[in-house]
Amino acid sequence: MQFRQAISVSELIEMVRNKRDLDETYCVYGTGDSSQADLATSCFLDDYAEITDDDEEIETPFVTERGLGLWWRDELIQDVIFNALHQDSQVTDEKILQAIKHYSKFDTFLDL
Repeated sequence: MQFRQAISVSELIEMVRNKRDLDETYCVYGTGDSSQADLATSCFLDDYAEITDDDEEIETPFVTERGLGLWWRDELIQDVIFNALHQDSQVTDEKILQAIKHYSKFDTFLDL
């Protein structure tokens, strides 16, 4: 898994599609709004934010120094991709990205 290195959304989908490095937990961070991301958009994998006793989220220095925002958590990415593959084993990366955005907005899977 490529933590703290720029990867494209397409590379992220490919990694999960091929079930590589799924034993690690991660969050996907990026600049701007995730709803504007396309397959070529760069994103970063990093650790979950630390939660304080006051329920405050403290992002890692890597995330805060670069002004990145949380796009998606590992469970969302994996669940949506596996659901899409279950519906259509030949689903395109573009359709998977559409399904990720749909789930992020509506908290439900997209029917393919």
